[in-house]
Amino acid sequence: MKKLLTILGSVGLIATTSAAVVACGDRTSKTSEPKKEEENRTEESKKDKEEKGKEEKETEPDFSNIEKEIFNFEPDENNIIPQLKIKEELAKKLNVVPSDLQELKVDYEKNTISVFIPKFKKTLNLKFTKILDLGQIETEKRNNVSVVSQTKIKDALAKRLKTDSSKLQGLTVDYEKNTGNVRGPKSSNPIEFKFTVKETK
Repeated sequence: MKKLLTILGSVGLIATTSAAVVACGDRTSKTSEPKKEEENRTEESKKDKEEKGKEEKETEPDFSNIEKEIFNFEPDENNIIPQLKIKEELAKKLNVVPSDLQELKVDYEKNTISVFIPKFKKTLNLKFTKILDLGQIETEKRNNVSVVSQTKIKDALAKRLKTDSSKLQGLTVDYEKNTGNVRGPKSSNPIEFKFTVKETK
């Protein structure tokens, strides 16, 4: 009888110990799974950030070449270039939206621009001109000689500046360089322009 009780006691102890081990094993596996998921998520977010960084570097313009360029912004009839116009044209050139350009500073006397692009963490320092391009102006014959009349130049200027030709004063033309300047209705400084000559057939 004593032997039987000893055997049953041993079996009960083994069963209890096994159950405890199984219970402990279950808890360990359950707590380790969320940790693995968190680690996987962290690794995925790191990879996403790295990929985004690579994409930005790939799409980043060549600023060294851009800063070497001399931009041209055409003035209005009062020889003014609004900053909004400068910002929009720069955005097109840099392949960004105007809101990506911050801290725009324009020095109209030195013809320089400073602008910060947060997207690329870059400040650009640029130069520009203020020359109105009239395009082609057709010549006319005078005593069998082809000439470009000032009347045609003035008409072309009035059309581009969206004003009346009578309001343009002090027209001067350099026919050797195909350039000139004129004063607008309210401009104290002359408006520079250039043109090309189209020979009459």
